[in-house]
Amino acid sequence: MSPLALARRPAAHERPIYQWESGVGGAAATLRLFGTLGQRELTLALDAIVERARSPREVICIDFEHVEHLDFRAAPEFAHRLARQRDRGSSIWLAGMTPYVRSLFDVAGQGAIVRQLTWNAEAEALAVERVRPLAGRGVVGGRPARSGAWH
Repeated sequence: MSPLALARRPAAHERPIYQWESGVGGAAATLRLFGTLGQRELTLALDAIVERARSPREVICIDFEHVEHLDFRAAPEFAHRLARQRDRGSSIWLAGMTPYVRSLFDVAGQGAIVRQLTWNAEAEALAVERVRPLAGRGVVGGRPARSGAWH
């Protein structure tokens, strides 16, 4: 085996930085992040997101459940690039963030961006419940639908 091949082999205890899980049946593709994330790891994850999120129809969920630590100095660039990608039409959501990791984004001054990108399943469920009773009763967006032709 060549010295280069040996140098690139990960140690047995190393975990990957990220792993993609494809969405099935219209579900979001999930990017699971792992371990301690610094500038290099976040840049690699962002590059993978940009590559995958070329279509506005692609929904991506970034799962922070297995993130133990995040370098708060790298958080501003990460948050801004995610927001920029979302402004370009990508559907990107953050999920599984522990209070500790969320606080690191807050310390970095990125709390507002992270809150905008965070998937809130409870709020989504409440919104669906509010709309469901209105369905089929001539109500659109919480207000009565116009009947007849537009003049």
